[in-house]
Amino acid sequence: MHPMLPRLFVIIACLVVSISPIIAADPSASPPSTINSQPSTNAIQPTWDQLMNGSLEGQFIEVRGMLGSLQNRKDGWSVVELRTKKGDLKVSLYRSTLQGGPLEKHASAVVRLRGRLMVDRDTATQRVVAGQIRMREAELIVEHPAPEDLFAVPAKTVAALTRSNPDYDAFRWVKVSGQIIHVKSRMFFLMDNGDGLRFITDIQQPDLKPGDLVEVVGYQDVLSAAAPVLRGAVVRKSGQAALPEPKQLAPDDLILPAHDSKWVRVEGVLAEAKRNGSDHVLEIHSGSWRYWARLNAEKDTLPPLQIGSRLELTGTYCAQGGYKVIGPDVAALDLLLNSASGIKVLSAPTWWTLQRLFVVVGLLMCLLAATMLWVTLLHCQVRRQTAALAAQIQERQVIESRHAMERERARIAQDLHDELGSGITEIGMLAARARAASVSEEKRGHYLDEMGRRALDMVSALDEIVWVMNPAHNLLSSLVSYFSIYADRFLGLANLAWRLENADALPEHALDSHRRHQLFMVFKEALNNVVRHAAATEVCLKIEVENSELRLHITDNGRGLSTGQPGDEISGVANMKSRMEKLGGTFAISSEPGHGTTIRLLLPI
Repeated sequence: MHPMLPRLFVIIACLVVSISPIIAADPSASPPSTINSQPSTNAIQPTWDQLMNGSLEGQFIEVRGMLGSLQNRKDGWSVVELRTKKGDLKVSLYRSTLQGGPLEKHASAVVRLRGRLMVDRDTATQRVVAGQIRMREAELIVEHPAPEDLFAVPAKTVAALTRSNPDYDAFRWVKVSGQIIHVKSRMFFLMDNGDGLRFITDIQQPDLKPGDLVEVVGYQDVLSAAAPVLRGAVVRKSGQAALPEPKQLAPDDLILPAHDSKWVRVEGVLAEAKRNGSDHVLEIHSGSWRYWARLNAEKDTLPPLQIGSRLELTGTYCAQGGYKVIGPDVAALDLLLNSASGIKVLSAPTWWTLQRLFVVVGLLMCLLAATMLWVTLLHCQVRRQTAALAAQIQERQVIESRHAMERERARIAQDLHDELGSGITEIGMLAARARAASVSEEKRGHYLDEMGRRALDMVSALDEIVWVMNPAHNLLSSLVSYFSIYADRFLGLANLAWRLENADALPEHALDSHRRHQLFMVFKEALNNVVRHAAATEVCLKIEVENSELRLHITDNGRGLSTGQPGDEISGVANMKSRMEKLGGTFAISSEPGHGTTIRLLLPI
């Protein structure tokens, strides 16, 4: 081995170590999305993230952009707005050490700023302030000075700005001509042959208004799906003209951002009207979409509008960005109105609105609640009155029962007086005659027989009174049984045959003592007439219950009634008819000469 070779290897290794930082700082090794397109061998071209996160603090960097507004502070620092391809950046430069100044004469020039990076931090939280940096030992290098006459820049159409341009440069001045259709603070909307554009100025332009024809020079913002945007614009008015006829948009066209910054006319239904800051805001529903129409409240007054009215609105289409969840082609729409004259009411809302429906339903529910309360109170009142009426009825029933009992007692007393009193008197008289000494034995035997007969009649009458008064005999079966016993005894003494029909199938119904007594008196009178006047050999009794009515038929096979004999003049017929009518029943008699007689007694039970 040559003796110089080890020494040569050591020298090569030292050279490699010494140049490695330079290689690491080479912009060719950095990502392609750096700010500066002209790298410096002595400075790092950082990415936007590296500028913001402070990872290169203390390093010598270089950034490229267009100089915007400038603020000179009293502490020796100047704050300049640098418009880069990635966004606006506020850079603080120390004036005493700045090389290449002053900054004022390079406004709107494309420059490169080199210096040592210092990160702006919040003094309270020590967090990095986004969008702001500081540079020490700064150097200003002018790449493209601002043109002396901006309006000497070649003109372009708005349509040309929307097309792909391989020579596009974010810092190249662009001039367009057109008509202003809307003014909103420092943002202006312009149309050129049906194409829309926005431009933003650094200062307010109070003399510009819709309808003005202007020339605008500015630098174009990043291309987007909506209308082009010019920033840092300088405007020159060239005339005045009437606004063009607006483009009518269907509901399905509302979602297309291609209509951005164009003069349009839309229809929709007013859903809400409110004040938001300096704007009147109308929420409009059109088809399945909704959008907002805005009118400057400081310049114009909103006309009286009813919610639900169908409106025709003429204004500037302003796409606020896409609904990313749905897709990039869907725009959130604001319709910017120049004046209240851009609002036209096509039709008033129907009277039957959701709010009125709720009001009507609420009134009906209140009415229903009041009705239920009234029904409840009425029910309580009816119950109280029913209870009071029931008490009165019960009291009257008790009183009537007492009166009925008193009447029944009076009747019984009268019956006892009539039947037993007269019978006892008659027996006493017959006994007195039988004791007389002058009476023959034959007469005395006759008197004694009469006394026995009269005593039997008294026993029978007393049995009738006891049967009537006994509550155990209130059932219909007891009445049928007693009627059968009486008929058997009475008709048997008269040597008349009799029979009973349908008595076994009778239901159990109750009859009070008064009704049983009156019905028995009619039955007794009917049998008495058969024995005395009919000259019959057989009697048929038929008792049945039909339709809650007791039906008693008494039929004999006697000689019947003659055609000229009135029914009411027959012995006891008038009395029987009167008794049945007092009971609420009916009395009927039918007869044919030589074919017997039938008496029908009908009594509701």
